Amino acid sequence: MIRLPELTIYISHTCDLACKNCFTYNNLNWAGHFEINKDVEILKDKVEFDEIFLIGGEPTLHPRLQDWMQWVGSMWINSKKWIVTNGRHLDNLPHDWDSKWNIEISAHSPQDLSNILTWLDENNIDHEKFKDDRHTDADTHYRLTKNGKEVGELSEAWNFFELPMIAKEGKSLTWKYLEVANEQHSICPAKACMHLIDGRFYRCQQQALLPRLSKQFQIEDPYKKIAEQDVGCDPLEFQEWVITKDSPQEQCRLCDWNKKVKLPAESEIKKIKVLKL
Repeated sequence: MIRLPELTIYISHTCDLACKNCFTYNNLNWAGHFEINKDVEILKDKVEFDEIFLIGGEPTLHPRLQDWMQWVGSMWINSKKWIVTNGRHLDNLPHDWDSKWNIEISAHSPQDLSNILTWLDENNIDHEKFKDDRHTDADTHYRLTKNGKEVGELSEAWNFFELPMIAKEGKSLTWKYLEVANEQHSICPAKACMHLIDGRFYRCQQQALLPRLSKQFQIEDPYKKIAEQDVGCDPLEFQEWVITKDSPQEQCRLCDWNKKVKLPAESEIKKIKVLKL
């Protein structure tokens, strides 16, 4: 049995926000939902994860969110499970979500925070501020509990990594510069991470999304050849691939994870900002 710290599963690129520094590129209006890939089931009883996260996009907008939750529950019974959400559609959660799942909410504006706190009160979920020096992704954290059981966390003033990609309507996607792969890998915070998207496994969100980005949009050379490389693996290759997944890859040259920026106080509602690239 292989045991790994975490698995992040992308189930949707659909989002109702268009945050300028979105690390899944939803600010490009890159919409669409993913369906469950049954090929992954060959790994049942062969690999375990301490924690599993369902993310997007906005996962609570997926019309078959409950199917995803049931599938993950049947595959990895003992893992701690999270739904990562912006908290704008909490009523879309199954009524019994808190029996086996936790929610990780990031509030992207003061109004969002107020609405989320109201929803928590209406659903008898207590929220208590706590200081978390381990994570710098937010200024203020709230621990969520229901009937004495911890059911999630809420973060206020979420920060995003400042990606160097440039998107302008009518222009090919480009980057500000190419990084040195080994240097970026040395500071990479995702070495313990693993991502699953559409039945393929990847080490980090960049490597999971760049190949898809290169198929959907025009990308300027020399970045195109780097972005279109698919360095993930299918479930049949998993047990061999996982041994070397942490090696530096050329795609590390398109990633700059040493900068963060705060989101603006007001959320930016999704609009079609980029028609075609």
